[in-house]
Amino acid sequence: MKTRKALVALVLAAFSLSIAAAAFAQSGTSGTVQVTPAKPAPKKGSVTTTTIKPVAVSPKPATATTAKPATAKAATGEKKATGEKKSEAPGGVVGARTIVGEVVDPGCWIVNGSKGASHKECAIACAKAGQVLGILENKTQKLYILATDKPGEDPNKGLIDYVGQIVTAKGRVYSRGGATGIKITSVEPYSAMPAAQ
Repeated sequence: MKTRKALVALVLAAFSLSIAAAAFAQSGTSGTVQVTPAKPAPKKGSVTTTTIKPVAVSPKPATATTAKPATAKAATGEKKATGEKKSEAPGGVVGARTIVGEVVDPGCWIVNGSKGASHKECAIACAKAGQVLGILENKTQKLYILATDKPGEDPNKGLIDYVGQIVTAKGRVYSRGGATGIKITSVEPYSAMPAAQ
């Protein structure tokens, strides 16, 4: 008899949970979780009963929504006055940029703030050991990690000679998940005077 009551209670509990889950799924809102404090363990030999109280969730009426067609402007990203593309997605291509900043070892710069000529030898050693270099933009102190087009390609190639120096780098900037990278197309030592054309 006790086994039958326990089985009935278990089936009822499973049924209640499935009904509550279905109602929750239809409502489209987050449900309220009710937590009851733990009760002391029953004394040996005593009979305990468990009462399951279903939580009422008021279902939201289903509303029909129609998706608006994407405009060509939103699909391709808006052009800013500076020529950058604004990415509509939460990551991806930001656009072509010119960055003026110092070539640094991102690991040492993030952890210790190390940069400049005094850190040049360490940064070169780290780069030769596999650390990807970055450019610390002078204006914003934003760190741009070097990226490449092909897997296995050395991103430091062409930039390792400029470690600890201020450079002008041109390339395509990418941003995703809080990280910003740049595929460099050209790099040269920074000159405060514009080049004569």
